[in-house]
Amino acid sequence: MNSLKCRILFFLVFSFFISQGQDKYWVFFKERDLSQSQPVSDKTYKNRENLGIKTYQESDFGPFQDQVKVFSDVGLKVQNTSRWFNAVSVYLSDDEKIKAQSFPFVKEIRKINNYQYLATNSTPKNEDGIYLSYALHQINAGVFLEKGWLGEGVDIGVIDGGFFGANEDESIQHLFENKQIKETKDFFSPPKNDFYREKKSEGEIHGTMVTTAIAGFNPQKKQLFGVGLKSNFYLARTESSQKEARIEEDNWIAAIEWLDSLGVRLANSSLGYATGFTNPAESYKPEQMDGKTSLIGQGARMAVKEKGMILVVSAGNEGENKVWGGIVSTPGDVEEVISVGANNSNGLKMAYSSKGVENVDFIKPDLTVYSEFGTSLAAPIVTGIVALMIEKNPNLKSSEVKEILKFSGNLSSTPNNFVGYGFPDCSKIIAYLEKKDLISKKTETRKANKNIVIKTTQNEGIAIFHKKDDKNVISQELVQALGGRLEIKKNENVKQTTLILKDRIIEILWKN
Repeated sequence: MNSLKCRILFFLVFSFFISQGQDKYWVFFKERDLSQSQPVSDKTYKNRENLGIKTYQESDFGPFQDQVKVFSDVGLKVQNTSRWFNAVSVYLSDDEKIKAQSFPFVKEIRKINNYQYLATNSTPKNEDGIYLSYALHQINAGVFLEKGWLGEGVDIGVIDGGFFGANEDESIQHLFENKQIKETKDFFSPPKNDFYREKKSEGEIHGTMVTTAIAGFNPQKKQLFGVGLKSNFYLARTESSQKEARIEEDNWIAAIEWLDSLGVRLANSSLGYATGFTNPAESYKPEQMDGKTSLIGQGARMAVKEKGMILVVSAGNEGENKVWGGIVSTPGDVEEVISVGANNSNGLKMAYSSKGVENVDFIKPDLTVYSEFGTSLAAPIVTGIVALMIEKNPNLKSSEVKEILKFSGNLSSTPNNFVGYGFPDCSKIIAYLEKKDLISKKTETRKANKNIVIKTTQNEGIAIFHKKDDKNVISQELVQALGGRLEIKKNENVKQTTLILKDRIIEILWKN
C-alpha cells in the first residue's frame, strides 16, 4: 500500500471517531488536470474569439478528479469545485484540516469565514399614472423604447439569494411564457421541490425582485420596471436570504464559473459581502475592501479581465454603518466590475448607499441609480441598460461598456466616491453607440477664498458635494437659490466643492 493510500485510510478511521464542529474551507490543489475534455461551451470560446481574448485558458481546467475523490472517500462531502481557482470547498474539523494538509497534492487550505448583508426585500416603487418607474424616468430610459431596443437575444445571469414566486410574478410572466428563462441552478441547497417554491425566509423573493428590475413589466398598471424585456435569463441561487447567514462565497464563485461555461457574458449580482453580526472576528475588515483581497473579489476580477464577462454588482447598503466606515462591500470594491450605488431624486447619495474607499486610485461606486429600497435594486437597472448596449453591439468589451456608462453620467467630468460618475443618461448612450455628436454638460472651474456667489435662474434644489480632495466627499447637501443668487461658503477641511446645475457643473477650488 503506497503512502498516499495509507494516509487516506488513517484519515478515514481517525475521522470516524472524531466528533467536533466543522468550518468551511477552500482547499487549493497544486496541479490542474489539463487533459480534461472541453471544460466550457463552444459559445464561450466564440465569445472570447469575438472579443479578441485568449480562447484556451488554463484556468478553465480544474483539479484532478481522483484527487477530489479522496475527500469523498474519507467521508467528506465536497461542496463546490472551482476550476478558476483550482480548488474545492469542504467542511473540515480542526483535526480533519491537519490531515488534509498532509495530502501531497494540496497546496493551501483557507477558511471561508465571512458574513453577508442583503438589501431589504421591498418591491420597486410604483408611480401612479407614470409609465416608467422613477428609476427609469431619471435615467431617460424611455429613449430605448422609442428605438425598439429590448435586449433581444442577450443572455443575462442573475446570481442571488432566492427566486421564490418568480414563475407567478405578473411583472415577469412574459419571461416564462416566451421561454426566456433558459436555465436555473441552486448552488446553496438544491430544493426537493420546485426552484421557485423554496422559501425559508421572506428574503427568498430577493432574486425575483432583482429580475423584475432588469426586465419587469406590469401589464395591469402599464408600468415598466426594467428595460431588458426580451433578454434570456440564467438564474443562480447562491445564498440563503436570511440576514445573518454565513457567507457561502464558494457558491458565488461556482455560479459565476457556471455562467461563463455556458457562454453567458453579462451577469448581475446584488449580493455584497462585508461585515457580520454573530461573530465579528470572522468578518472582513474595511481595509480589505481594496478590490484584490477577497477571494470573491478575485473571482469577479478574473471573470472580467480573463473571461471577458461584464459584471454589474450592487455597491452595498453600509452607508450608515459607522464602524464599517460606510464603504462598499465586496465584490463591489473590484475596479473592473460595474459597481452601482443608490441616489435620491436630486442625485445625492442615499444615506444607506455605500461610498467608495478613499485610499485607492479608482472611483467606486461607478454609477448610482434611484432606489429607495437598497442598492440591490439599483444594480439591475444598469444591467438592463447593458443588455441593450450588447444587443446593439455584441462585441463590446466590459471596459468599453463601463466607459460609455461613465461618460453618460451626470457627473462624468467630476466623479466622487459618494455617487461615482452619477446616474447615466440613456440618450447619451444611444448617441455614443450610433456614433452621433455628443453634447456633454459644461463644467466650469471657479476659485474662491471663503465664499462665492453663483448666479442661476434654477428654481429646483441644487445638489452640492463638499470634498477633501478631487474625489473624496466629506458632506453633501441640497440648497436653493434665492433671487437668482446662491452663496456657497467654505466648510472646514473642504478643498473642492461640486455644484450640479441643470445646464452646467461648477467645480469650486478653495484657496488655503
